[in-house]
Amino acid sequence: MNSEDLENYYERGHSCRGAGILRFVLMAFVCVWSFGFPEPTGFLNALSGFAAPCFFILSGFFVLVGNKEERIKKTKRKIKRSLLCFGFMIVLYTIMNIIVCIIGKISVTFSLRTIFNFIVLNLWPLPIGTNIWFVQAMLYTYALIYIAEKLNLMKYYKTVLVISFIIMLLFGEFAGAIHFDFHGYQYIPGNWFTRALPYMLLGMLMREKNDILLKINDWQYILLIFVGAVMAISEIILLGQSGLLIYEGHMIGYAVMAFSACGLAVTNPKAIQMNISITRYDTAFSGMIYIFLEPIYYALVLFFRGEDIDIFTKYLGIAAFLLSILIAVILKKSFIATIFFSKWDERRYRKIKDMESKNDKSSTEESS
Repeated sequence: MNSEDLENYYERGHSCRGAGILRFVLMAFVCVWSFGFPEPTGFLNALSGFAAPCFFILSGFFVLVGNKEERIKKTKRKIKRSLLCFGFMIVLYTIMNIIVCIIGKISVTFSLRTIFNFIVLNLWPLPIGTNIWFVQAMLYTYALIYIAEKLNLMKYYKTVLVISFIIMLLFGEFAGAIHFDFHGYQYIPGNWFTRALPYMLLGMLMREKNDILLKINDWQYILLIFVGAVMAISEIILLGQSGLLIYEGHMIGYAVMAFSACGLAVTNPKAIQMNISITRYDTAFSGMIYIFLEPIYYALVLFFRGEDIDIFTKYLGIAAFLLSILIAVILKKSFIATIFFSKWDERRYRKIKDMESKNDKSSTEESS
């Protein structure tokens, strides 16, 4: 498959089955990162940090396309969807927090620092809903890119990519090494600038250089994933032993793993022959799993309240993930799903499939 053939698949968006499979697998790693996994070494828990960068890379890859007019159109549509999703999550998580705080008799206080953390650093101020940062970071980044497009500043995106990556590493992974301390902040957590922006711009660069991605063999991508995993574990161990491990959210190894996994996915658009729902509605599946994962987890915690919770704790994350999948399957064509997979996408998908069927039929008749 050459670069032109790949572009045809990319333009269809949801026909890239490799990306669909990857998104679904990544949700399992998001679950592990959030709630842990019952395995003795802890390696899987540590390595799962590459999942969020992968999602940002895929977003940049499929939204920030080469054609400026199409890129602005897609970015604008993504701003609307992200805003709708962000609002839905705020309402859902606020209700969940009110219930939990009443039952658990938990008091919550707000301050200027709390508001700053939420607005600027994307840190959710309530006990439940910490994963909302991802959608908030996505919304901010799309809005920033849209403004940059209007001001004709996207031509400098590679410079911003390099600068944001340096800042991400300096004030994240290496914050302890440089003794970063600013008004009580010992590191800068993952947010719109230190996570979403650099990785989405990396996705844009990968789309621009997809001919280079094609030159890398599948086994090389797999090897790079393994190399990235070794790097991430080594970084955690070395920084930990030296007493400089402040924050595990940013690791160079995660960047290598994310790049390799996404490269493998987008260069194999026909990863499977069957046109199954999990690849066709992949953004809807992964989006809904992400939204419902944490509320379901804490609903299970409340359900087992008063029991010997230690018996259940290590399995609650797995149970929440499986229940989230079930809900996503049930709601894949609902209003909630349209936040991630709109009717416009569905109509476009149908149109492409009809054209392909007609072309195949015409080719068969000509051959006969």
